[in-house]
Amino acid sequence: GKCFFCYDYISIIDKSPHLGHVDHFFPHTLKDKPFDGYVDGIWNLVLSCPTCNNGPNGKVAKLPTINLLARLYKRNEFFCSSHHPLNETVRNQIGASADDRKSKLNHYFNQAKSILIHTWQPALIKGAEVF
Repeated sequence: GKCFFCYDYISIIDKSPHLGHVDHFFPHTLKDKPFDGYVDGIWNLVLSCPTCNNGPNGKVAKLPTINLLARLYKRNEFFCSSHHPLNETVRNQIGASADDRKSKLNHYFNQAKSILIHTWQPALIKGAEVF
């Protein structure tokens, strides 16, 4: 697997320095704020490398940029347009149609940005151009 944010390789081997983390795209700290989204929903969980999740310049409790939101939408649409078992779960959590899901993600982004103010993106996206 690769990190959702920087595309660096992640591992599933215990005690590996590159062990993947399950990260909340919209930070878990929004759970205690006036935020409409269900932050523990599968639609909001991504695989992250340790550096992006909680490294010195990591996301921690920051909001990823709008470009990364587009990547989250694309990932969720992959689930919704496939026979993947998460299809129904994602649809139930953020909307039945692609337009509903896009609108809801944009609403969540604007709401989270008004709460958290700052956005974040990795310093370097490995194997891809920086947006």
